[in-house]
Amino acid sequence: MKFRLKNLLLATLFTFICFSVSAHPIKMTTGKLEIDSETMSCKLTINFFADDFESALQSEFPQPSFNYDNPQPEMIETIKNYVSGEFLLSVDDVEVKLEMLKVKMIEENVCQVTFSGDLKTVRLFETVTIKNTLLFDAFNKQSNILHLIFNGDKITILQFYPAVPVRKERLQ
Repeated sequence: MKFRLKNLLLATLFTFICFSVSAHPIKMTTGKLEIDSETMSCKLTINFFADDFESALQSEFPQPSFNYDNPQPEMIETIKNYVSGEFLLSVDDVEVKLEMLKVKMIEENVCQVTFSGDLKTVRLFETVTIKNTLLFDAFNKQSNILHLIFNGDKITILQFYPAVPVRKERLQ
């Protein structure tokens, strides 16, 4: 009995160590928001750890495994709905509707989602307000970093985490 329990304990410990080593400890997204007052448009690019992103989306919107080489309509719709609920953008208090352009794997375990937004109703381009709660519900140590670029010039790097999910910045 003791021998069996000892083997079971060792097997459990070995399994735990194997799974712990393969998981990455950093829970983060990185991104870039480019706002252009001349073209009256913006482009948002977000990089996710694919395993974290899929895990969070599958728990909220169960569906077949993601295929980044040939994204199915259900996958695209799931990503659009999720991001539009967790990433909100307004310029000069005018809410910006983001349209998904593409999703792709850019390297092993990193997927990239790109959106565009129309800013034709914005007049002054003085401030931007961003709510970025991507993956906050899935991981308690999640943080999101966003490079903010206005008319080709980097304004700042913003960090979002559960205690500070909304940031407002001056553009000029």
